[in-house]
Amino acid sequence: MRKSIILGIVTSMTVFFGIAQEMGHIKPLQRKIPANLEATEKSVAKLYQKVLPAVVTIYTQSTIISNKGPGRRGGLGSGVLVSGDCHILTAAHVVNGSTDIMVKTQDGKLRKATVLFSEPTADIALLKLEIPDKTLYHATMGDSDNLAVGQNIYAIGSPYGMENSFSSGIISAFRGFDKIYDGSVKVEFLQTDAAINSGNSGGPLFNSQGEVVGIASSILTVSGGFQGIGMAVTINTAKNILSFEDRPWIGIDGVLLQQEEFAKVFNRELPGGVLVQSVAVGSPAEKAGLKAGFINAEVAGRKLVLGGDIIISIDDHATCHIECLQEATRQKADKNKMVIRYLREGKEYSVDIDVSETRRNFLETE
Repeated sequence: MRKSIILGIVTSMTVFFGIAQEMGHIKPLQRKIPANLEATEKSVAKLYQKVLPAVVTIYTQSTIISNKGPGRRGGLGSGVLVSGDCHILTAAHVVNGSTDIMVKTQDGKLRKATVLFSEPTADIALLKLEIPDKTLYHATMGDSDNLAVGQNIYAIGSPYGMENSFSSGIISAFRGFDKIYDGSVKVEFLQTDAAINSGNSGGPLFNSQGEVVGIASSILTVSGGFQGIGMAVTINTAKNILSFEDRPWIGIDGVLLQQEEFAKVFNRELPGGVLVQSVAVGSPAEKAGLKAGFINAEVAGRKLVLGGDIIISIDDHATCHIECLQEATRQKADKNKMVIRYLREGKEYSVDIDVSETRRNFLETE
């Protein structure tokens, strides 16, 4: 049987805000921990009760185009509150391309959230509740450099909508040492056999002290369900990226098109460009009016979302190949504004994008 890698475990489950509200709040059973439990069982039960108040369920909606015309699709994921300012860590693929994001906290309330930062390379996103609530409990982020293969790990999330599901396992391996974000931050994933399924994406993995040490990202599967090989980005990767201040993030997920592809697909002789696939909610790109794609297509064996803007230059740098983008990023590391030139419906436009709000340490309290 052919193996398949599920890179994003939020599937096309139809979970809309209305359905979430009709289901009501599923309260965890506040059972008293039996006195006759083994010491290890008792400590794990106490761990669950301690960290659960920080775990949230995330509902998203995005616009899709099908043979029946435009429509809406719901998505489901998990996340964890990590600050008193109501910051939430989740997976980037849970929220990328979403037009609306609602977070369900442990008090049963649905709260609107926006994306502060998203990095698909590490599958990490940081959200913030639009109306902060200082009474909400938040978890403590641990140190994943102090983890070891073989130690216990615990996951909480909403697999298939089953809120507050708890699973345990061990750390099986560490992966991804060869991936680098922005030339300086190591991107590392931990592998675990703790059960992770659709809806667990973005949910926290805890160590035995109740500290967040990973964020659920993906699974390797043959059947489509969990088979004992789950991946989570390590918390130190998340912390390093979120505290990386020289970051001119604009908030798009794009595909780099080469000159040949332009000529064949768009009948334009351009050195290259970035085809915008999605635009993060509340990002500098959205505020500047950049548009995402909405037509799913396959071009020359590549799966693309067509219909979005095509960025052809960043200031004086053409988006011709990856080196162009890296050079533009390096030169913009100390600037808060950039001029984006792009194509839309065959016409060329330009817009000033302000990235000052993203050039900061997101882990600092406000």
